[in-house]
Amino acid sequence: MKYQKQAMLGLLGLGLIAAPMFIKLPQQFYTFSAVSNLEARESVERSRIEQRKLTSDKLNSTGILPTSLKLRIRGYLDNPKRNPRPDTSYYQEDELVYVYDSGGRCIGQIAERRWLWKYHYKNVCNLSPQLENNKS
Repeated sequence: MKYQKQAMLGLLGLGLIAAPMFIKLPQQFYTFSAVSNLEARESVERSRIEQRKLTSDKLNSTGILPTSLKLRIRGYLDNPKRNPRPDTSYYQEDELVYVYDSGGRCIGQIAERRWLWKYHYKNVCNLSPQLENNKS
């Protein structure tokens, strides 16, 4: 009983000294969670890149180049105000690829790794083949 007040005061002092460590603890949990999520996403991306490399090496060893004559942009309907600008870096310079919207209408073509939109370049969709609806 005699030293109870001094002991309580000492414990309160230790609590005040240790308080900054406990106050930062929830932020550290959030940071740890964010870092672990980032590491998981990076490892998935690394494995995808590795699989693509293996596929590319296999295709290069066989001498077969993947070709595609049609590209469908999902989630886009033909609109003269919004240019979809598909990525053209996957195609060879001599490839001619017709691009379709999600409804199956021709919206342009990729030629010589350039995007030719039908609203800027006239007659690019005149010779486009009909797109088959492959819904599986």
